[in-house]
Amino acid sequence: MKELKLQVEKLADEELKRSMVKFPLFNSTHEGWAVLKEEVEESADEMLYVEGNIKCVWVQLKKNNQENAIEYIKELKESATNLAAEAIQVVAMASKFLESFKDE
Repeated sequence: MKELKLQVEKLADEELKRSMVKFPLFNSTHEGWAVLKEEVEESADEMLYVEGNIKCVWVQLKKNNQENAIEYIKELKESATNLAAEAIQVVAMASKFLESFKDE
């Protein structure tokens, strides 16, 4: 897990650098909060998809419908990948927030 967390931090640093090219540091704490809130909400939405897909997998498995279960696993994998990407954006924007107001 430690190595994975280091990789997440590295990816978040890369995302922060990409965001800085398009958008400089936050102009206000309100702006920073709004950006963070959006990323957190997007992460929560993806988690809902993950939870929904795993429930559907279980329903299909109880019906012995392996083919449908596999399709839901594919959707689960996609949603989990999106969730990870959104979470990395939360880390990046939290870092950007801290950098924006480090002197205050």
